[in-house]
Amino acid sequence: MGEGYGIFAGKDIQWAVLHFTPERARWVASEKWHPQQKSKFLSDGTYELKVPYSDERELIMDIMKHGSEIKVIAPSSLINSVIKTLQLAALNYHG
Repeated sequence: MGEGYGIFAGKDIQWAVLHFTPERARWVASEKWHPQQKSKFLSDGTYELKVPYSDERELIMDIMKHGSEIKVIAPSSLINSVIKTLQLAALNYHG
């Protein structure tokens, strides 16, 4: 495994900041997404997970599997990519 998340290695490392709902937090808190991940529970019960990545493709797949139980907080490039992915997925459900 490289410095970044998943199978994709690269030198341009960014940090994803992800917030999970309190309902999902108890499950995600026991998962290991990356050896260098940083995490904490916030005062409202939300679980914050920070993971390094160099290529967003695999990270987006893992974000998507959490549906409405996750929110990408940073960076803005990852937020925009997730929005685009969600918009394209929604097109599959319109007549």
